[in-house]
Amino acid sequence: MSDTTQPLFQFAGDRFLPTEAAGNPWGELTGGGPVAGLLARAVERSLTDPELFVARMTFDLMRPVPRREVSVSTTTLRSGKRLQVIQAELVCDGEVRTRATVQALRPTELEGPADEPGAPFPGPAGIADGSLIPPELGLRWGVHDVVDVRWIDDQSSPDASRVWMRMPVPLLPGEALTPLVHTATLVDCISAASPVGELFGPWINTDITCYLHRQPAGEWLGMEIRREVETSGIGLARARLFDPHGPVGSAQEAVLVNELG
Repeated sequence: MSDTTQPLFQFAGDRFLPTEAAGNPWGELTGGGPVAGLLARAVERSLTDPELFVARMTFDLMRPVPRREVSVSTTTLRSGKRLQVIQAELVCDGEVRTRATVQALRPTELEGPADEPGAPFPGPAGIADGSLIPPELGLRWGVHDVVDVRWIDDQSSPDASRVWMRMPVPLLPGEALTPLVHTATLVDCISAASPVGELFGPWINTDITCYLHRQPAGEWLGMEIRREVETSGIGLARARLFDPHGPVGSAQEAVLVNELG
C-alpha cells in the first residue's frame, strides 16, 4: 500500500520534487492537479495586495511533467488598482511544461441582494466514501487515489455527475492548503469525474480554466459536471463548483479522447 499521508511535493532547495502521491495513472508523471496547485501557490504569493481576489486561473498543460525536480517562476503582466495579471511557469529539464495565466480583481461592496443560488446541492455529510477511478481498472497509484471522493451521482449518470472532493494531504510539508490552492488542485479532476456517455475511451484534458466569484469555504469542494465529446475526439468537460454554502464558481477543460484499441 502506498503512503496516503505524504505531501504532493517535497522541497528540494528552491525547487520542488513530486512525490508518489502526486502521480497520475498513466506513467511516471505528475498529475495535472498537483501541477496546478503548485502554480496557484506561486501566484498567490506574488499578489501585490492581499485584498485582491483571484477570479480566474487558466492552466495550459503543454507537456507532460515527469516526476522529477521542477522549478516555478512568476511574472506580473499587469498591476493596476483593480486588476493584477500574473503569469506562472513550471519548468522541468529546461522546458516549460505548464503555463498559468491568472487574473486577480479588487472586490467592491455593493448594496442589494445577491443572485439566487439556484437548486440546492446536497452536502457531503452522510455520503459514503468512494473512488475517483475504479480500482479494478488496475491503473498506476497516484493523486486520484489520494483525493477523498463522495459521489452524489457518479460517472454512470445520464445527465450530470455530482461529487464532493477533498484533498486530505498538504501540497508541501508544513503548509496548510489555502482555499485557492485546494481548488486549483482539485478542478483537474472534472474530466475524470465527468459522465462517461457513449463515446468512452481513454481521454486527457489539455488545459484547466477555473472562475471563482467568492472564496470557497470548508474542507470539501462540490462539482456538478457535464461532458460533451464529438466524433472528432475533441470535447469539453465543464463543472459548476460549490462549497457547503452554495455556488462558488465554475471550471472547464478541453478534452482529447484517444481511440480505443
